[in-house]
Amino acid sequence: MSLIDGSGQSSLDLRLAFLRSGGETGALIAQRDWSDSPIGSIAAWPPSLLGALGMLLHSPTPIVMLWGAQGVMLYNDAYSIFAGARHPRLLGSNVLEGWPEVADFNAHVMAVGLAGGSLTYKNQELVLYRNGRAENVVMNLDYSPVFDEAGVPAGVIAFVLETTEQVRAEAALKAERDRARNVLEGMTDGFMLLGHDFTILEINAEGVRVDGRDRDTFIGQNHWDVWPDTYDMPLGALYRQAMSQRTAFALENRYEFPDGRVVWLDVRGNPVNEGLAIFFRDITERKLAEEHLRLMVHELNHRVKNSLATVQAIAAQTLRGGGATPEVREALTSRLLALAKAHDVLTDARWSGARLEEIAAQAAEPYGADRFRIVGPPVTLPPRTAIAMALAFHELATNAAKYGALSNAAGQVDLSWTLAEQPDPRRLHLTWREAGGPPVAAPTRRGFGSRLIERGLAAEFVGEVRMDFQASGLICQVDVALPAPEPGDWAEWPER
Repeated sequence: MSLIDGSGQSSLDLRLAFLRSGGETGALIAQRDWSDSPIGSIAAWPPSLLGALGMLLHSPTPIVMLWGAQGVMLYNDAYSIFAGARHPRLLGSNVLEGWPEVADFNAHVMAVGLAGGSLTYKNQELVLYRNGRAENVVMNLDYSPVFDEAGVPAGVIAFVLETTEQVRAEAALKAERDRARNVLEGMTDGFMLLGHDFTILEINAEGVRVDGRDRDTFIGQNHWDVWPDTYDMPLGALYRQAMSQRTAFALENRYEFPDGRVVWLDVRGNPVNEGLAIFFRDITERKLAEEHLRLMVHELNHRVKNSLATVQAIAAQTLRGGGATPEVREALTSRLLALAKAHDVLTDARWSGARLEEIAAQAAEPYGADRFRIVGPPVTLPPRTAIAMALAFHELATNAAKYGALSNAAGQVDLSWTLAEQPDPRRLHLTWREAGGPPVAAPTRRGFGSRLIERGLAAEFVGEVRMDFQASGLICQVDVALPAPEPGDWAEWPER
């Protein structure tokens, strides 16, 4: 007769009523004939055993009780899941036989528990055969004695919490963090991780080296306490903006440390889940090299100007002593001056190149902006061809001032250019068109200026230059290929 169907011996049914709500395992315990087991018939189980059994059957935590000297196993549904394929045959077995692969471990547990002692294991590693194969498992285990009515330890109760997945996840996370730390420590850039409240969560070896203080100075400290003077700097404002608006930034920052060291830092910030990741590079040597280069270029430009001035003086003195006409002296002097102005344009751009529109505006400047109409897309020329173009514009403007559109008060010059779309976008079409001046006739001979424009310019650019002396005014057409820039040389072109 069933012990849980409400019939039969009412006193025993009432005594074992807790098994009805003890889940699947409680039902299995109630239905089993325990008379041939070491703990005897269920009707004879002592209150201490039944009380402990009622507690564990109703717990969501995996619990197993090892009763008697043999360690007969009684457990709940949560432990049956932990037992895997060994359930339900594990129920009622002796623990040393039920888990033979860890018999020595459990023998020690039984000896301590039946002697009245307790044991606790944190992340204990064991090898179990729960599903027919060896498994490396990790568990938190707590063992306590269960006392009988006489106050003598009669069994051991164990709380079992498997932490295998948690420990593996933590180990994987630690390995990932270790890899990340190794990467960060090996970086030539400094790295710092700021929390949302600007607490310094991490800093790598290069970051510590740049600052010069111990790592403990930074970790866990607020950024504004470690570097208080940065709060009111543009860098500090960028930090706060990047943190609040979740935007990235890049900045070259000059910083003077308390010990007097001055460092230039290339600083980049990127929002991350933890807060703000800061990467910084000490490019101080580069700044010093740039400053040195700037001084050298300045000195070179100064010497070039002095050399050109000396050439002008020598030329003027020579021509005066040789009986040259004022026109010849003026032509040579103005050409040298045009060359010097072209050098000035290149100097302003650190000899990276010169914009075509700037060269054209320089040629028009002596005659007034209202006498010129200059139209064309942005184009940057390399230094050598920029000088050639500047000299060509000078010759055209000088010629226009003597014989063409700039020789009276009404004439104008239309200077325009376009870039070919196909097949080669590096091809430049430029037109110098004069109008409103006196009637023009083709010269009977080619002078230095005409030869410089037609031959020199065409040769420099690899293309064709045509001088058309129409009665209404000179038209000079230039159809040339712009030279390709060398990597890292002058500014990008053509500009779209």
